[in-house]
Amino acid sequence: MTAEAGDVLDEFSRERRALGLSMAYGLVLAAIGIAIGVITGSQIILFDGFYTFLGIGLSWMAIRVSILVASGPTSRYPFGREALVPLIIGVEAVALLATCTYASFNAVLSIVHGGDTLASGWGVGYAVVSLIVPTGVWWWLRRTASDSELVRAEATQWLTGGVLGSAMIIAYIAAYALVGTSAAPAAHYLDPSLVILACVVFIAPPLRMIHTTFIELVEGSPDIDLRGPANDAVNEVSAEYELGDRHLRMTKIGRKFYVEIEFIVPTTWTVRQSDLVRNALFTRLDELPHDIWLTVEFTAQRSTWA
Repeated sequence: MTAEAGDVLDEFSRERRALGLSMAYGLVLAAIGIAIGVITGSQIILFDGFYTFLGIGLSWMAIRVSILVASGPTSRYPFGREALVPLIIGVEAVALLATCTYASFNAVLSIVHGGDTLASGWGVGYAVVSLIVPTGVWWWLRRTASDSELVRAEATQWLTGGVLGSAMIIAYIAAYALVGTSAAPAAHYLDPSLVILACVVFIAPPLRMIHTTFIELVEGSPDIDLRGPANDAVNEVSAEYELGDRHLRMTKIGRKFYVEIEFIVPTTWTVRQSDLVRNALFTRLDELPHDIWLTVEFTAQRSTWA
């Protein structure tokens, strides 16, 4: 096994460990949230518990995808199965959006029917836990496997959970501050209103995930933070070998970064020169944190793109 192959396997191993730890924390937090939500009758705690529970299933799916992608190309899938990565991220996003939609609908019904009772000390305690634990898991996931798109998607879920935890704490403080004042009836609407607010805030990350999934699955051009360095690498090699006439296309699917270049060369161009250019491109593009799939063509005849 080469050192590069060993690094790739280590990366997949870190990815699965991170996802497994996320599942373990999620299972504990979801069980606590659902139980306290039922006991206290708090919609926001129930929402947080079910949101976290949903994340467990999505984490399991992400682990399965990680295992399949790590197996590499096969005779049935000669280019590997990297497309499963953006696909599962898209599934996660749709599931999160569906959860927010359902929770918002229930919150609106609760407001129509007079709101909810104030949270007990159990609810406040859960709010503190749901701030500390998700924030800690998010920080650990980002440090452990920040290059993994699956782990980044998982970390996004935990970050939104931490934001929700802080919002619950603020809402509970505000609700208890209203008790005994002329505005006391408004405290009963804080819990369902917080659910709606949380769902509105939670919409942004899943929408970004869906946009990324769509771009990758239809083989769109990658983001500028990847496209820019790749363009710079190609420009450097083109200038070095005086190849100004070219056509460049690139796309990214999961960890794979596909770069296709067609150079117009003089009729005296040799195979050795082609090898030198190809090797120079590989050397420069290999610095990018992706699995590079490079296709370089040399022709003396201008094609339809030109």
